[in-house]
Amino acid sequence: MTYLYLKYLHVIAAVFLFGFGMGSYLYLIAAQRTRNPVVIASVAKMVVRFDTWITTPAGVLQLATGLGMLHLTGLSIAQPWLRDALIVFVAVGLLWLPVLVLQKRMQSLAEHAAERGLALPSNWNRLYRPWLWMGVAGFAGMFVIVLLMVTKQGLF
Repeated sequence: MTYLYLKYLHVIAAVFLFGFGMGSYLYLIAAQRTRNPVVIASVAKMVVRFDTWITTPAGVLQLATGLGMLHLTGLSIAQPWLRDALIVFVAVGLLWLPVLVLQKRMQSLAEHAAERGLALPSNWNRLYRPWLWMGVAGFAGMFVIVLLMVTKQGLF
């Protein structure tokens, strides 16, 4: 029964990672398209909060439950699908910290502009572009991880 509880939590964590992660990502993209610092600052504040307090813990829970299931089943981490999933998971995780840092900086820039009634500063796009593309790479990696989990086939 412990395995089923871990599996349940593992799936719920995946739902939170995708749901909150993708929601935050798309909302900040939509806010950015308004070019309105007031809108961007408000949305960025929520995105930073949700990604810090919900999405990040879901990623930790995802890893912990996955490792717990491995321990209970005795599966080898050397199996291609598990090995590849963990490699991609680590790669996506390594993108996550810079994304959080960029989001916080973008929030600060937007708040500063909104408080003073100014347009977004010129360095906004230097933060936004890498944030956008790291998100694309991160979500692509998450889709690959789900594919690996479902098919139980390695990438190579």
